[in-house]
Amino acid sequence: MVGFEFQQRQEFSQVQVLSQRQIQALNLLSLNSEDARETIYKAVEENPALEITHDSLQSGSASVKRILSLPSDYARSSRISAASSEQSDAFQEVLEAQADNRISLREHLESQLNLLDVTNAEKSLCLKLINNLDKRGFHILSPISLLDKSDSKQNADFLKKCLKIVQSFDPVGCCTTNTEESLFVQASQNVSAPKLALFLLNGHFSFLDPPQPAKIAKKLQQFFAEQNKMFAQDSAFVSESKTIPIDEKSVEEALSFIKTLDPYPARDYSSVETAYIVPDVEVAFLGEGEDFVKSPGIVIVENKAWEIRLNRKILPNVSLSKEFTESLKQKNLNETEKKMLNEKIKDAADFLENLAFRQNTLVRTCAEIVNVQHTFFENGEGNLKALKQSDLAKKLGVHETTISRSVNGKYLQCDWGLFELKYFFTNAIPQNQNEGDSISKDSVLFAIKEILEKNANSAKKMSDQKLCDALSERGIKIARRTVAKYRAQLHIESSYNR
Repeated sequence: MVGFEFQQRQEFSQVQVLSQRQIQALNLLSLNSEDARETIYKAVEENPALEITHDSLQSGSASVKRILSLPSDYARSSRISAASSEQSDAFQEVLEAQADNRISLREHLESQLNLLDVTNAEKSLCLKLINNLDKRGFHILSPISLLDKSDSKQNADFLKKCLKIVQSFDPVGCCTTNTEESLFVQASQNVSAPKLALFLLNGHFSFLDPPQPAKIAKKLQQFFAEQNKMFAQDSAFVSESKTIPIDEKSVEEALSFIKTLDPYPARDYSSVETAYIVPDVEVAFLGEGEDFVKSPGIVIVENKAWEIRLNRKILPNVSLSKEFTESLKQKNLNETEKKMLNEKIKDAADFLENLAFRQNTLVRTCAEIVNVQHTFFENGEGNLKALKQSDLAKKLGVHETTISRSVNGKYLQCDWGLFELKYFFTNAIPQNQNEGDSISKDSVLFAIKEILEKNANSAKKMSDQKLCDALSERGIKIARRTVAKYRAQLHIESSYNR
């Protein structure tokens, strides 16, 4: 074809490709302590060469052991296509990303309890019962374990009374042991509940399997016939049983009623409670003097020393499984099994090394933050210096993205409170174009807030220009429009609206 020519050309380019190990290291570095904990447990589940030796959050358990199996025992097969699996995962991610704005079950039940006129002891136990419910509305611990043994009045009858109080709340059927008890509580509080439905739900749930009226009626007839032989004709059970219809039509009515009940009455309420932030790092002031020795976890500035400690309470101790490594010494292993065992051990060693990399990088990052922002750790809010993530990366000799991963979503606990690590990075604001002096944005925001708080009771509110002049007296020389912007960032109205 005219106008087209075929040419052969050779080009060279240098491309850095991350290995799977490097990717894992970066992913671990970006996780906060809670996510890292989940990742560790997931890795232990997937790799038998890893073993959790201690977990502070697992009460009464010093170690987590697992039965050793050969690699062949971990083989799995699946007919699900990769495409359908990806679509399913994507759909699940969309569902999980939706915010849950519903009221929690605990809040809903407590709001109803607050409206009742009950004694302090009854309210205390009812609150314990409410806080002992899982997301389905069922007991987590046995209710009797919640009684105060030192109080003789808190007995089985007292527990029964408090259980009835909570069980009467909306949604009816909560504060029960299981689905069967939940259905019975719902039915017992419904005046239109058939007697047969109450009988079936009160310890005779097995009669409903299979849920066919003819077979259920036959089971009931056999059951009552056997019970009548065992008990005297004038017994309370026989007298009560005569009032319960057991024909097929009555069974159909009972089944129809039971179908209107909700086996999980708490499903319409949010299971998400208040999220508590767990600090990833703790910074403690050790004191002042020359006796301290600088180390990766100790920062010394002007004879003042701080210690940087990782929060190891939330992360379990994980190591190579001795039992698994010793399995390589078995003589009856074939080459395939030896190869798979070695691969598991190598993957486990890589994971442990990457976990150590995460810990070391986080300590180094926080140590440098303390070193730069030591005036904040001495005096508190309003004393941050200008600091960029790129500047910290240069000091540590790492890439800027490494610092970003180290601080993202992580929190630091110190004497002045709990702070996100990103808080310690703030931009510099030039004060004087001629001299090139600068001050951190945090210091300016703190100064604006402090000045306005001191003049909050004044008859005439400070305008942005007056605020600009007050800042200038403190040596902070910035434009009025900048003052207005920072005031707005502090969610403080203008002088006219104040």
